Amino acid sequence: MYGFLFVTPIICFIFLLAARAVSIKLKLVDKPDYRKKHSSNIPLVGGIAIYLTVVVINLLFFPSVAHNNAFLMSSFLLVCIGVLDDRYALSVFLRVIVQAAGAIIIMSDGVYISSFGNLWNNYELRLGILSFPVSLLAVWASVNAFNMIDGIDGLLGGLSILSFTGLAICFAVAGKMPMALYCQLFIAAIVPFIFLNVSCSRLKVFMGDAGSTFLGFTVIWAIMLATGEYNAVMAPATAIWLIAVPLMDLVAVMFGRLIRRHSPFKPDRTHLHHLLINYGFSNKKTLSIILLGSFLMNAFGIGLNILKVNELLSLFLFCLIFVIYCFVRHWLAIHTKYSEVSPGDENDNKTIEISVQ
Repeated sequence: MYGFLFVTPIICFIFLLAARAVSIKLKLVDKPDYRKKHSSNIPLVGGIAIYLTVVVINLLFFPSVAHNNAFLMSSFLLVCIGVLDDRYALSVFLRVIVQAAGAIIIMSDGVYISSFGNLWNNYELRLGILSFPVSLLAVWASVNAFNMIDGIDGLLGGLSILSFTGLAICFAVAGKMPMALYCQLFIAAIVPFIFLNVSCSRLKVFMGDAGSTFLGFTVIWAIMLATGEYNAVMAPATAIWLIAVPLMDLVAVMFGRLIRRHSPFKPDRTHLHHLLINYGFSNKKTLSIILLGSFLMNAFGIGLNILKVNELLSLFLFCLIFVIYCFVRHWLAIHTKYSEVSPGDENDNKTIEISVQ
């Protein structure tokens, strides 16, 4: 049953090396410029390799996972548009349209958000006709949250592993082993990418928009399955704990841009990893701090779910954490040298560090 856990990293590593070679010829690379700290072209192939690995392992080990075909079809659309965006820098509008198309495919297969859970005295807040727009918004938020958080080496991969681990635990506790194993598949596929991204400078690769959007889409798809109307394995309120850091960062950054009367999609250096680096932490310390925070929130949310704590209380505690997070962001911002960057990619893999003066 667990043989795929040994096969998956090997297959993904092979795909990474093959895609890396091809990407250089196709110019699917991140080129150095005045904003970027790397000195050579870095292939943007992490997402492609992970997606291909998932497809292959699906054919070999997971032919009967529920809603799998629709998921792979919609994921293919997102990976394709992500590759094109990595190569040609597509418009935000076009990317949003494709993300919506992917969401519609999985929703037409019966995977969507139908309820916000039992928030008060066992009263379930059902969405009814609002299920469609709420599910669209959830997909957009998760996809873009994971895309925007891809700022330093290892961060996106590490946060994704934590989210998939939390989901795997929830599925396993509820006895839904096929989906628990499916989440482990993604963990096994991400590990070789992290190795090349963080530890192997000679064969370094970046995830690219194809990978960040694919992982964000996969996480929200799995969350929708986990909180679905039938056979739910966790409360809807638990879901926000599993994507807490990317979600809080997305909301805080976009709201801040709107307050400054900037486009919410205009890149700047106000993400949490920017603020920590500008404050004086190294990339590795910044990575450790964010991953530790994410781990604690994942564990706390899962604990609340296992103990069946009231969902309204869980939501209240998350809001409290978010307020604290905003105060920490504000404190870091006023104690660092803030600098915006010109429009371009969000990824800080591609951005110069700015030291505190």
